[in-house]
Amino acid sequence: MTNCSKIVLLGHTGFIGSRLAEKFREGRPGLALEGRSFPAFDLAASGASSELETLFDERAVVVFLSGIKRQFGDDQDAFNKNVQMAANVCRALKTKPVARLLFFSSAAVYGEDIHNTAITEETPIRPTSFYGMAKYVSERLLWKTMMDTGRGSLVILRPPTVYGPGDPGKTYGPSGFVQAALQGDPITLWGDGEELRDFIYLDDLVEAVFQLAFLDFAGLVNLASGRSVTFRQMLDILSAQLGRPLQITSRPRSKNKVDHVFVTDRLRTVLPGLRFTAMEEGIARLLKDPGGGAPELQSL
Repeated sequence: MTNCSKIVLLGHTGFIGSRLAEKFREGRPGLALEGRSFPAFDLAASGASSELETLFDERAVVVFLSGIKRQFGDDQDAFNKNVQMAANVCRALKTKPVARLLFFSSAAVYGEDIHNTAITEETPIRPTSFYGMAKYVSERLLWKTMMDTGRGSLVILRPPTVYGPGDPGKTYGPSGFVQAALQGDPITLWGDGEELRDFIYLDDLVEAVFQLAFLDFAGLVNLASGRSVTFRQMLDILSAQLGRPLQITSRPRSKNKVDHVFVTDRLRTVLPGLRFTAMEEGIARLLKDPGGGAPELQSL
């Protein structure tokens, strides 16, 4: 789309949102950029839709990142708040439609505890967490609202775990492993660590979203690298790059072993030039700059 008037980022100060804001500034310097984030703006609050109406217009591209992440609470209260955020966006869209809405859903809608080595956009929805359930309910609310208004296009993004410099969460994966290793803390490994998981590097995801913001594509896409690795492989890569053994604490597996592998044909068709950072390179970048150097956001 060529007639975009501005970008609106909901969740512009977070791990992903701050890097996206930087990307839009660099890639479209003449385009207005608006941002809203918690705690200055509570998207789950009852009056949030009124504030959104002042930001939305028929030429705006909205990127909806806000949400309570799974690691910060996976219970019914978090579910309710995540769904309420989507409901407030829908209320605003009914009176102030936008040109394009990109919603950050999650691969969790397919089920974190479901074994699948060929996940596509047609894979059955089977969430096993409140987080995954909230994401899918939010998808449907947004889809219904956009269909009812008959205005604008909707892109639903389902990424697996995102990693990269500046990740504040001590996640079970590359970011958390690197943080622990650099701090000299032991790394907990559940079971034998041979589960396959897909992780997407932050800059790769940001590049994909930047391109999708201005394309005519509408619909659902799994924002995955298509290159699953095991947790044990990550630790081996990290150990080799540090040149020393890691402190690893093994714990018995608390759940069944399941693998997740994505088939990314749709993403590669929509964004044929997109390239993904290999785990070796991603960990090397994390070791070089774990904090990420958060960009200045006051001017948003």
